[in-house]
Amino acid sequence: MKIDYLKKSNYLKILKALNDQTIDSIIIASSYILKSPKSENIKEILNQCIRVLKKNGILLIQGIPQSLSVMAEPLMSSLYFKYWIAVESKIINDKPGLPSSHAAIVLFSKSKDSFNVNKVRFPHQYCTFCNKTLKDWGGKSHLMNPTGYVISDVWRNLPKQNNYNVLSLPVLQIALQLIDNADDKNGRCLIFPYEGIDFAKNSPMHSCFNFQPPLLQSVSKINRINENLVDIVHCGDAVEILKKYPDNCVDLVFADPPYNLDKAYNLYDDEKEDQRYINWCNSWLKECIRVLKPTGSLYLLNLPKWAIYHTAFLNQYLYLQNWIVWDAISEPRGKIMPAHYALLFYTKHPTSFIFNYKNVSPIEAPSFCLRQSCIRKRKEHGIDPKVPLTDIWWDIHRIKHKRERDQHPCQLPEKLLERIILLSSNKGGVVLDALSGVGTTAVAACKLGRRYIAIDIDKHYVDISQRKLEQLKSNGFIPRPSIEKMVSPVTKKELQLELKKIALSLGKLPSEGDVKKTSKYSICLFNEAFPTWGKALKAAKLELRNAS
Repeated sequence: MKIDYLKKSNYLKILKALNDQTIDSIIIASSYILKSPKSENIKEILNQCIRVLKKNGILLIQGIPQSLSVMAEPLMSSLYFKYWIAVESKIINDKPGLPSSHAAIVLFSKSKDSFNVNKVRFPHQYCTFCNKTLKDWGGKSHLMNPTGYVISDVWRNLPKQNNYNVLSLPVLQIALQLIDNADDKNGRCLIFPYEGIDFAKNSPMHSCFNFQPPLLQSVSKINRINENLVDIVHCGDAVEILKKYPDNCVDLVFADPPYNLDKAYNLYDDEKEDQRYINWCNSWLKECIRVLKPTGSLYLLNLPKWAIYHTAFLNQYLYLQNWIVWDAISEPRGKIMPAHYALLFYTKHPTSFIFNYKNVSPIEAPSFCLRQSCIRKRKEHGIDPKVPLTDIWWDIHRIKHKRERDQHPCQLPEKLLERIILLSSNKGGVVLDALSGVGTTAVAACKLGRRYIAIDIDKHYVDISQRKLEQLKSNGFIPRPSIEKMVSPVTKKELQLELKKIALSLGKLPSEGDVKKTSKYSICLFNEAFPTWGKALKAAKLELRNAS
């Protein structure tokens, strides 16, 4: 692939001179363009990029969340959003809210279906105390690829450089590895402006973009809530129920809407068209904004695609303090592992808001693993290094064990809500969750001495929430039933090792028929242990790849 670097003096002129659909990929260092006092119209630049990209072309835009979200939303009608890649960078602390380490690259494709990037791996990281991998494989280390792990949409293991108002060389190199088609000798990539690439690693860091903020309103009177409307779980439509509450009465709003995916929610119509989904979100968000106190905060959790739409709406009424990245690996999809959950942190006032940073920072250093046995031994040896909490949250994991999960497809870990509540509310404050699911927010608020308002449309989830809160108030804890595990005569690991052995003997991945003929184990054991045949073959694939 041929790479052309275009300088700031002529990149727009060159773009305009190119024929339609002649470029395979474009990388834009947008922050450098935006910080220039005489910058060209960014809309015109993006329109030219769309024009010259081939039908299956790829556009990558570097920047900071505040500017990227504004630029990305209009592009949704012309291109197909693929990834918001969060790049952990050198910590910058020049504004209210959390210290930031979140720079980003947004990746768009011109084609809905024909999208192809390369699989790129980062080397495995090891705990500096116990020498085990930082990722806890939970007895599945035999599935580790020795060449490293497939990168996700959260890049945390590159040198911590400035990627805010320039694009660092290590990040550029990884981006090029992703999009470089080695088989296409005639492929062409444009990177501009050349001056926005930090080859020298010495660019000063600063916030480089401010969207038009909402007009500052006069400080409104804080209203008290009727006692029968707090410490309550409502069943019904959030918009209608919130109309019962006065303006400026809630300290903290948390929202985790359905992700508009095919999840097993009980009553939600979760296959809404994009605009219907956004309109629905905006309807209850508007009520949440109304009831939020002048010193209050709103946190909204969603996938990055939807978070871009949310910022377009919320920027009209509130102040974006941080686009927090919750680094929570989910099921593998494609060649980039999905790990990025966007947690938008907004406030009603730009600077005067409840913010208890010392309640949540510092946290465990990322050079050590989070295995409880390792943490205990480190502390026994007096080794307990800490780092400041930034807007990339990697230390809170998704719920792994059935024992900790209620009957909800996207239940959040309580630790996530505890951090938000400790950070942005005081004891006795009122916490609202208008899409409360099984009541994780209300439970966390109750444990931490806050009042709560929970709303959900599903009576089944409301019943679960009320039962948990009653148990918490009467017992001081929520008892969890033990989960009976079926005892198999053979472990998953033994079955996977058996498949590796068969794969090596056959020189190919075995089919279920091959296993029936050659394995010492019944095919029923494999089908009971693994949800799909592909998951059963994961270790075998790795072995064949290493043998070739």
